[in-house]
Amino acid sequence: MIQKKYSLSKNEIIAQEQNTIREICASVLANNRDLHLIDDLIQDISLILLSQMEETIQSLYETNQLRYFVARIVTNQVLSTSSPFHNTYRLREPKNGLISDDYDSTADEVWGLALNNVSELSKTIITLRFEYGLKIAEIAKIKGISTRYVHKILSSSYDKVKNNLKK
Repeated sequence: MIQKKYSLSKNEIIAQEQNTIREICASVLANNRDLHLIDDLIQDISLILLSQMEETIQSLYETNQLRYFVARIVTNQVLSTSSPFHNTYRLREPKNGLISDDYDSTADEVWGLALNNVSELSKTIITLRFEYGLKIAEIAKIKGISTRYVHKILSSSYDKVKNNLKK
């Protein structure tokens, strides 16, 4: 059996064809109004190509079919609702733009009330609890204070917010 010697390796071919990959990705994403995701898609396509067998990429390159292969992968990634690209990037995008009339500012008011006129320690505890979702015991351990003191600060913050919202 005669083995064929290829001139470029898989990595060299993929690096050389980055402009082609970018053009195809831009074309498909522009049609779907997702052009802001181009760098993420190029990265995913490059990873998919790198996971292919060396001979496959070399054969596609030598027969001038690599462009079609890339186009098929890009189209599948962008148009499929079950592709890894869709699940990773597109599902994180909001479906509809936020309309200012629909925005409820109550949460902003509550957050402002909770952090207004309190000590730095209280601000830190409130932030750790509600921004980062830490438990009272975790906050106490991080800050080096008792869980009872953390609970007392959070309770007084609740009371303060309740009283200010009733006014």
